[in-house]
Amino acid sequence: MTLLAAITNSAAGTGTPAHPIVFTPGAAPPPPTSSALPTPIPPSAWSLAPADPALPKAASFLASSLASCSTLPRLRTLLASFLATLSQSLSLPPPPPALPAAIRALAPYFPTAIASLVASKAASLAEHDVLLALAESRLLRRPPADLISSLSDIDRADLVCAVLRQAADLRSSEILAALRFFLSPASEKAYDATMVVKGRWKDAAVLAVNKCGEKGAGKKKKVDAAARQAAMLLMMGHDGFSSPEVCLHYLFASGNVDSVVLGAAVAELDGGEVVRLMRYLNKWIGKYQRFPEAQAFPEAAGTLGFEQCESVPSFGAVARALGVVLDNHFSHLVLNADVREELIAAEGMVRELAAEAESSGPILDLLRRLQQDK
Repeated sequence: MTLLAAITNSAAGTGTPAHPIVFTPGAAPPPPTSSALPTPIPPSAWSLAPADPALPKAASFLASSLASCSTLPRLRTLLASFLATLSQSLSLPPPPPALPAAIRALAPYFPTAIASLVASKAASLAEHDVLLALAESRLLRRPPADLISSLSDIDRADLVCAVLRQAADLRSSEILAALRFFLSPASEKAYDATMVVKGRWKDAAVLAVNKCGEKGAGKKKKVDAAARQAAMLLMMGHDGFSSPEVCLHYLFASGNVDSVVLGAAVAELDGGEVVRLMRYLNKWIGKYQRFPEAQAFPEAAGTLGFEQCESVPSFGAVARALGVVLDNHFSHLVLNADVREELIAAEGMVRELAAEAESSGPILDLLRRLQQDK
């Protein structure tokens, strides 16, 4: 029955039609859809086997055993056993015999919750190689609460920098401990430890400069643009900064330091520490005024091996930090005759950079539009 016939019969009161309505004359109605569920696949036919139950048991045993672990050999035994179980459960090659190398090899599979517990115990037992391996493998995104302060107490600037470099969430107490450690080194040993960190920056800067100026047989090779950019950043972070100030780069280069949390830490600094912090930030303002083309280049860590390029504070981070310092200690800085001229100079540099950025805005917008039209 066609649609027109159905409407006509309905108007005539002929009752319910005996045949279904079809919109195309001569076409059969579609078959009813089946509501039956698909045939279930038995577990024996799965392509992936269930997880090895030995792994969660090993992790639970390690976490519970760390609380009562009081000796370094016991810690090494527990950690080696867990790493062996981890590699076996995931069908990975056996880990290297050295614990730091084993941690780096299994870092993508190492539980972060366990890593924090291991770091806390390793710090208390002075197993610094394990702690450094955890930090360099980026397994301490949220370090234990007292880790930075405990490392500062034993003058391990290299470990503090390694933890700051990869931390994703720092508390105000941790920021305050790092600031005081670098702004006011407590001993010659602490200062010497920061000199080691600055020496690595110098070595990386020299290596980057050599890459830019390599010469072949009688003619100069083409300058690698990436090496040139890395060399500029490394020289900016090295030249003119003291050894403790170089260590501060790792704190302010982290994009995860919240301004409110930083302000709470800066508010606890004394007058001398505030002045030294402001002078450190002013140095960065001057660097960016001298090299306005400088910009972040974290890719240099992977392509060229210059991991220090990840720890160069951006101009935005420096400006925000300087604003936090002024908000918390403005009256002290203004009334201090020793830093008044530096404040005026910093204001002038910021004004010049802001004016340059404002004038460059239309040009950058035009370049973006031209790239979109291609």
